[in-house]
Order: sequence, then structure tokens, then C-alpha cells
Amino acid sequence: MRKFFAALSGLCALSLAAPAAAEEVSAATVIEIPIWKISFGPDGLSGPGGDILRTEIAKTQFVALGEDHGFADSPQLGRGLAAEMAKHGRTYHVAEIGPWSNKLVQRALLTNGVAGVNALVAGKPIALPFVSNREDARLASDFVRPDGTVDMWGIDQEFIGAPTIILEELKAIAPNAAAKMAADKLLQKDITAVATADQGNLLMLSAPPSTFAELRAKFAGVEQAEAMIDALAESAVIYQHNNAKRYFANNDDRIALMHRLFLDNYHATEEQAPRVLLKMGAFHLGRGTTPTKMFDIGSLLPGLAAANKMQSLHIAFSGLAGEQLTMRPSPEGYTQVKAVDDKIIMPILKAAQVDSARIGDTGHYLIPLDPIRRKLESKGINELSTFGKFVVLGFDYIVTTKAVKAATPLGD
Repeated sequence: MRKFFAALSGLCALSLAAPAAAEEVSAATVIEIPIWKISFGPDGLSGPGGDILRTEIAKTQFVALGEDHGFADSPQLGRGLAAEMAKHGRTYHVAEIGPWSNKLVQRALLTNGVAGVNALVAGKPIALPFVSNREDARLASDFVRPDGTVDMWGIDQEFIGAPTIILEELKAIAPNAAAKMAADKLLQKDITAVATADQGNLLMLSAPPSTFAELRAKFAGVEQAEAMIDALAESAVIYQHNNAKRYFANNDDRIALMHRLFLDNYHATEEQAPRVLLKMGAFHLGRGTTPTKMFDIGSLLPGLAAANKMQSLHIAFSGLAGEQLTMRPSPEGYTQVKAVDDKIIMPILKAAQVDSARIGDTGHYLIPLDPIRRKLESKGINELSTFGKFVVLGFDYIVTTKAVKAATPLGD
């Protein structure tokens, strides 16, 4: 088959006169890449870039905001996108957390807003890293409804530190003293492992299936508890694949879980075509095969939207310069702020011959990827890094800045 296509390509090439081919290449190289200033906040989008995205959002069912974690700016962009989506109807928010963690976040938001989330994660630094930054919690709080519901879905595995909040909940609903003691024993072990940054002894990385089976037996007949323990057990299997260097199995099982949880939430809504803002790591939200060789949530969205005569809009956010919050587990703390070392956006701009001086020292900028794809052509795209190719092919726009701000962790 490959030989057939090669031969066919050769015949096509021979049918073109040399001047026409030269003219075609020349035309490709002069494609201009627009860059628009954009501003955003809880009231929506503004600036020329805001106008561009507002037009897109009017025909969009899913907005997929793929981020490099640890920035304050990306959830703030999420708030602006959500405000524009809400002008067209009820909008749901997908966060990169587990379903039971999500329920506890919802309860915290309904109890006391962002301060409630702060109380939930106090002393538990790795329980909810993708909601427990102040800016992410504010984004989540935008989805609290007057009727006492929160339009937020958790579609990921329960995070590695989530047992420190989920086991507390199990203790609260324990049917007897033996069940409560069993949950507390595991909780105290995890609290100690977190406090000493002893990741190898965390429940998710160390507990065999029998540990969860024994705990489940203690809570037999308590439906909510059984479901929570099953979620922990499934998440532990995924984490332990990674620990054993079974990386494909780790990603394959995780993405299958994400698809299942997303579709469960999607089909449970009242709307035939619910609008959804997803904010997750960029690996999850681009179209096509990811660098981890998966068809992730980003590949699920275009077909669902097309079936409803709408589209999915994929936006990648990362900073060119500034500061970023990173996870660095140690007994002294789990996070630190570091200077941004961009290896994602600038190589794409250089390959497309976009002068980075067009991006100011402050403010945010929207860059469309379609003209970059057309300028680079297949050869130029293939010369990008694996992740660079994924961003260029899998997203519609980049939002970036030279003054990105680090996220602010809650729980102090």
C-alpha cells in the first residue's frame, strides 16, 4: 500500500510544471501568523483575542483548556471562557480529580466557598493538587448554582494523596467501631507518609488489592462506602502500574476510566447537548494520539460535538517566561515556585518564524495554530518535538504570556 501511494505521489509531481511548484512553495512561506492581545476574568473575555474566541464559543459545545500545571493564569482564563459559555446556556466544568474527591470539593464549596476548599485540604498537600490552588478553587466556585448544586465533574483517578480526605469521610460514615478503626489505621499511615514525604508507603502505591477488599468487607452494606473504596482500589491499580514501569498499562487504564466517568456524567445531564469546559493537563485535551500513545478525552470531544451540529474548541495554555508552582515532595514541603523554563511554545514560534518580540513583556496573547500548521507543512511539523507536534496538530489556539504567574496553593 505504501509503495502504491509513493508511486501515485510521484505521478502527481510529474504532472506539475516546475514554475507552478515553486510558486506553491513560495506562497506557503509567506503565510502570516496573527497574534492578538487577550484579557480575561470572571466576567468574560476582552480584547481582539477575546472577540475571536467569543465568536468560536457561540458554536462550541466543548471548550478544552489544556494547561501546563502550576500557573495562576490558566484557571483565570478558564473563568473567562466559562463566563462566555454561560451566555449560551448552562455550562459544566470538568476537573482533573476523582469523582469522590469531586463530591467532597462540591460540599466544601457549598459550605464556605473557596474557604471551604482551603479547610478541606489543610494539612493535606497532595490530596487535590488540581483544585487546591486558590485560582483553581475560584474557577470551581463559579459553577455553584443557586439551587445548591455544583456543575462540576471529577473524571480522573483518585489522586495519590486523596485517601487523606476520603478515609476521613469513610470514618464519618462507618457503620460500627471496627469499620471506623480500620479506616483510621490506613488514614494515619497515609498522614505519616505524607508528612515525611515517604511516597513509597502511601496507600495508593503500597497497598495490595487485599487491603481494599478487607476494608470493603468492614463497610459491607454501606453503598456509598463500598463505592468509595472501589474507586480507591481502581486508582491504586493504575498508580502501581506506573510504579512497576508498566507505563502503557498505566495510561491505558487511566484513560479508559476517564472516558467512562466523562460519559457517565455527560449522559446524566438534563440537556441533550450539554456545554462543558474542561481544564486539565494538555496531554489529555489535544486531539489525536497523545505523546503517551493514547486517544485521550480530547479525541472524544469532536465527534460528540459534531453529532450535535457543534464543535469542540481546543486551547493550550503555557507561559514563555515568569513563575510556576511545581510539586517537589520533601519533609519541608510539597511545592516550590520556580522560574519558567519554556520548551513548548517558543520552539513552535521559532519553527513558524514568528518573532517573539511581537508578544509584549506583559499581558496575554492568543495565537491560532491553523496558519502555523499551514506554514510548517508536514516537513516542518515532523521536525518539532513529540509534544510540539501534538500541540500544533491537536489544538486550535495557544494562549501565552511572558509574565505568567505561579499558582497559589491552599491549605496553609
